[in-house]
Order: sequence, then structure tokens, then C-alpha cells
Amino acid sequence: MRQLPNLLGLFRIIATPILAGLVLVATPTAYLSAAFLLLLMALSDMADGRLARHLKVVSPLGIFIDTISDKIFVAGVLIPMIEVGLLPSWVALTIIVREFVVSGLRSFAAAEGVVISARRFGKQKLVITVVALIWRLLAAHAETGGFLGLLAGGLLIPLLNLWPIPMALALIWTIGSGIEYLWQAWPLLRRGWSPRPSER
Repeated sequence: MRQLPNLLGLFRIIATPILAGLVLVATPTAYLSAAFLLLLMALSDMADGRLARHLKVVSPLGIFIDTISDKIFVAGVLIPMIEVGLLPSWVALTIIVREFVVSGLRSFAAAEGVVISARRFGKQKLVITVVALIWRLLAAHAETGGFLGLLAGGLLIPLLNLWPIPMALALIWTIGSGIEYLWQAWPLLRRGWSPRPSER
């Protein structure tokens, strides 16, 4: 039980190639399986931090795994979705670049002895992004002849076709949370702009 939070993080990393492969197969069953796997990975991401605190087994390795695993599986589904034409490349680029910027800001702040904690806006961003990606995968399942598109004479198709709305919300939260981190780190960035004498 004490290793369960770390194992959940490793599960997300190890399962990412499977997730990407399912999207690339591009069949109704594969899209549905990818949506289900992505949901499991997202739920495990939400659970492992709380579980670690409950079991009092928070560790530097666990924090590292938890920090990188969500970025890995989100990128791992975005890139193949571009490959099969489910998303435009600029959407994935916006989300991935934001992750690089925030990770860089937090590393820079840590080097200055300052901790930039995860903000509520950033935490909401992951949830909204995962919902939008699952919605798009389910729409792709229906578009390629999956049973969700045939259910009740296509009753769900209009709902599934609304996937651009949650995707737009995901982009708004992505950009907004990135700006929030930049705002929080701005004093450090201003202070770090001036060159300092190198130590020998």
C-alpha cells in the first residue's frame, strides 16, 4: 500500500505508449478503448496525491513522478490525435508549450529558492483538458461507425459533435493558467533579468 501512489504514477507513464497506439489504430474500438484508458489515467492522477498524503508516504520521487506523468500522458494522446486528423496541430502545440513554460518557471523559481505551488486554475486545466480529449475520442468513435453513433438512431451524435466547446474551454484554461503562473513568477523574472557577476 505504501508504494501504491508511486505505482499509479508509473502506470500512467508506462500506459502512455499503449494510449498513443490505440489512437493511431484509428478504429471505433480503438478510439473507445483510448477514451477509457485516458479516463483511468486521469483518475489515477487525481487519486495518487491524496492517497500519498493519506498514507503519509509523500516522497521526492513520488512528487517527481506525479509532476511529469500528467504531462507525458496528455502529450502522448495529443500528438497521435494530430497524426490521425482528430485535432489541429496548433491546439496540441498550445497545450504542450504551456507545460514547458510552466515547468521552466517552476525550475527557475526553485533555483532561486522559491516554490511556485500548483494553482487552482492549473488543476482545473488538467480536468477540463482530459474531458475535452475524451469527448473528442468518443466523437471519433461515433464518426467511424462505433455503436455510440448508432445508438437510438444517432441520438448522441449532436451531443458528441459539440466537442469543440470543451476543447475551447481547455485552451482558455491552458492559456489562463499559464498567464497565472507567469504573473506569480514575474517578480523573480524581473529580478533575474539583470546579469550577475559569475562566481569563480
